[in-house]
Amino acid sequence: MRFFSKEMTILIVDDQENMCWILSKVLSEAGFSVEIANTAREAISIAEKVNLSAAVIDYRLPDKNGFDLLIELRKKYADLPSILITSYGSTRLKEKAEKIGFNSYFDKPFDNNSLIECLKKIINH
Repeated sequence: MRFFSKEMTILIVDDQENMCWILSKVLSEAGFSVEIANTAREAISIAEKVNLSAAVIDYRLPDKNGFDLLIELRKKYADLPSILITSYGSTRLKEKAEKIGFNSYFDKPFDNNSLIECLKKIINH
């Protein structure tokens, strides 16, 4: 079991800069370290250099979808706790996210406190 600490680094991957800014602020205030990527390529580059505790990944990215990115990230981090966020939510997408291996799923807009609690839970699982 992992324990929550301020050394936990969360990777935020979203092509919307305002979403990255908001999540970065919220998660930093909650005690997490944060890395931001606007593309899958940037996310993979960060993952090669930083020890990640979890990832919050948008479904639609300019160069890959969130499913393909998670599959790529899992090559280095086999059990990386991950949350899919999307503006294009559906029951089918949520089911596929679970099948791919996301620990949780949030439709935008979502409650920031719920996201924080979810991250703490999946990191400590």
